[in-house]
Amino acid sequence: MRRFRSRALLPALVPFLLLAAACTPSTINPRVTTVASVDVSRYLGTWFEIASVKQFFSVGLVDTTANYSLRPDGTILVVNSGRYFGKDGPISTVVGSAFPVDGTNTKLNVSFTGTNSATPPGNYWIVALDPNYQWAVVSDPTGLSAFILSRTPTIPPALKADLIARAVAAGVDTSNLTDTPQP
Repeated sequence: MRRFRSRALLPALVPFLLLAAACTPSTINPRVTTVASVDVSRYLGTWFEIASVKQFFSVGLVDTTANYSLRPDGTILVVNSGRYFGKDGPISTVVGSAFPVDGTNTKLNVSFTGTNSATPPGNYWIVALDPNYQWAVVSDPTGLSAFILSRTPTIPPALKADLIARAVAAGVDTSNLTDTPQP
């Protein structure tokens, strides 16, 4: 009887399997725009997270930073860290890699699972960037993620409001954006 149920479910699952196959990253129709180009050497270094749309792995993190450095093979080493619930909380650090998906360096694939590639469309899109590389706004092709980054732990409220407006203009959904405390 168990075998019969499995076969009976297969026709019901086929449309979902076809939809999943059709929605591969290469077929995503991006709703977000990026900056024209990024000089990776200027983008490297430490960035403080000013605000973000929290992901499951970042809920409760404060004092959050991202550090980017160039590896000998030309890929980018990504080290994200923060503390849980306060300046004296336990430290959380995750190490990954980033690969630009084209020559503009505005779209990258960032992975913390050990496997990564330069296959478009990428999951880290730089949608706004200070000409002096002092702040950045990052999202993804869907516009559902958002990160406001700065070279300093805090920014003036007027600048934050401007960066949120830039994110919205680039197609990013900022409705769930929350501040990231930098104690």
